[in-house]
Amino acid sequence: MILNISGDNNNVIERGVYYFRVSDYPHITKSELKNAVAFIEYEKLHSRQTEIVCRNKDILAAVNAAILNPEALESAAVSPENEYIYHATDVSTAKKILSDGKLLSAVRVYGKRGKELSAEKRESVWNDPADYFEYIMFCWGDSPIGDYVVLSEAFPCEEDLSNGNLNPGVRFYFRYEDILRHPGHTFDGYHPIKVKDEIILSDYLYACIVPNQYKAEFDNPVLPKLKAKMFYLSQAGDGLSQWNEKVYDFVRKLW
Repeated sequence: MILNISGDNNNVIERGVYYFRVSDYPHITKSELKNAVAFIEYEKLHSRQTEIVCRNKDILAAVNAAILNPEALESAAVSPENEYIYHATDVSTAKKILSDGKLLSAVRVYGKRGKELSAEKRESVWNDPADYFEYIMFCWGDSPIGDYVVLSEAFPCEEDLSNGNLNPGVRFYFRYEDILRHPGHTFDGYHPIKVKDEIILSDYLYACIVPNQYKAEFDNPVLPKLKAKMFYLSQAGDGLSQWNEKVYDFVRKLW
């Protein structure tokens, strides 16, 4: 893997390159250093070496120093970006999740090894490594990236993204601090957090947000104990950015 550190890109992994954006380039924060080190350590744990690419010598020196002495970052007070995280899926997958009462990693869903799934998805823009398929992955509660992943199989044009002619995913929201208590959680320096194998929804789910156009499809599949966590919002006319803001604003004001 390549860790490409700059101030130019959004944080994204594409085809073996982690485009790591430093928010106040060329000044890297302790939180960003922690994420860089966590990524390198995660890659090492899975027998992959990381090549670090950065045009700024000070950032490069800071990252290399942090790799040699990660304990120096332990005292840094690093708060999560916000209180909530979510996992997004398409409608058919969401119905299965809500009828079974648990979120599963792709390996558990399809009964295949990570290597098989990685090979099948080799032509996707992300081209994730095999171990990623062993985890349930999350994005921050106010990020649209979950819907980008859901829409990626047939991605809308920019006009449709803006004018609301799209079918966003179903979002499963969790409180970040709750998932920190899950015994299978881990950090890879890219996702806010991810969980190995499965999550029992009755133990952790905060809210499930369903675009209102799918409402009729969820009359029967939802387990009774999860129905109080189901919320339907109208997406009609909302572009992806508007929809993302609407959902996050709604979640923040719950309970």
